[in-house]
Amino acid sequence: MSDCCSEKSTKTTALFAAAVGTLLVFGALAFYLVRTEKLDPVAAQRAAFRLQTWTDLKQANTEVLSNYGVVKAEHGVYRLPVAKAMEVMATEWKDGNAAGRAKLLERLEKSTKAPSYE
Repeated sequence: MSDCCSEKSTKTTALFAAAVGTLLVFGALAFYLVRTEKLDPVAAQRAAFRLQTWTDLKQANTEVLSNYGVVKAEHGVYRLPVAKAMEVMATEWKDGNAAGRAKLLERLEKSTKAPSYE
């Protein structure tokens, strides 16, 4: 009697069939969960609230990052648009790292200086 298939090909076929079967089982479970799980009204309302909050924050941040403004007028700290701030930093650091670092540290000390009550 002759074997039609070798032992190696039989094992490979069985392993392939097991992998396909496992994927089919997980696919069927995922399909079942997607079809049967419904959001309760509280979760849907919460999701809408989170989306609205995220949209508001994104809009506020866009306005802050693209406009001029006052941060601490008493310390001389003002807000610049990002593009303008990049230009300022590029011009200050063009002389080298030491000069740019010194200007940056000077501005940091000025902005975090404790108020004097004298």
